[in-house]
Amino acid sequence: AFVGIHGRAGSGGATDGSPAEHDTTVEWVSEEDRLAVRAFAKGLDVDVRDALAACHPRTIAPYIFLSKECWEAFKRNTPERGRNAVSNAVLAVTLLLLWAERIHLERVSLRDAYAVLRTIGARDEHASRAVENCSWLTVSFNRIRLNPAEASKAVVVARAFCLKEPPQWADADSETA
Repeated sequence: AFVGIHGRAGSGGATDGSPAEHDTTVEWVSEEDRLAVRAFAKGLDVDVRDALAACHPRTIAPYIFLSKECWEAFKRNTPERGRNAVSNAVLAVTLLLLWAERIHLERVSLRDAYAVLRTIGARDEHASRAVENCSWLTVSFNRIRLNPAEASKAVVVARAFCLKEPPQWADADSETA
């Protein structure tokens, strides 16, 4: 049996992590992007198909193309304000940064987050403040990065988005973003 891009038995994938030669389940993903997509999904501990369906990660701007279905589920599963809230911009930046690690994108800014939000017609009027107040993000010289001491929180948020579930915060990790 072969293992396709999503890591499950199929017809025509590869078991060594090399691009699948005959994998038709995700044929729209270029062969050069498949390793990055696999690594992205593995880092979030989600099936590749879930990561693809939720984020449509690409190596061209805006890099992440959000799923309206996942967006709606995420907004339903997180509070709009207060503890455990995740702003639109914080979600977009978080997904972008986690994908950027896989494609070696050196710079992520609020402008990039706005472009991701536009893929589904979303906005965030308080994006700058939300990003600056988010514990797992750090901003310097108009460049946003993951705070290494809090990066696991970014994974919790991204995983929840991909799986259409509420973020599984550890009690001490409850966050407002």
